[in-house]
Amino acid sequence: MINEKEQAAITKYDLYYESRMTKMETISQQLAEDVKEIKQDLRWMFGLMIAFSGIMMTLMAKGFHWIG
Repeated sequence: MINEKEQAAITKYDLYYESRMTKMETISQQLAEDVKEIKQDLRWMFGLMIAFSGIMMTLMAKGFHWIG
């Protein structure tokens, strides 16, 4: 048989467990959203780097008279 003290301890532990699980679920959802944003930022960054490199190569080619 379970006495009142044991029952209170079980209930207290269950409440702590539930609150910790809720916090972990919230954190994991926030991390998933952050990863999506980081992926978009990286795509923009690589796109800008490629565009800037193309512009610089064009200017260098014109400077060295490789193109008309």
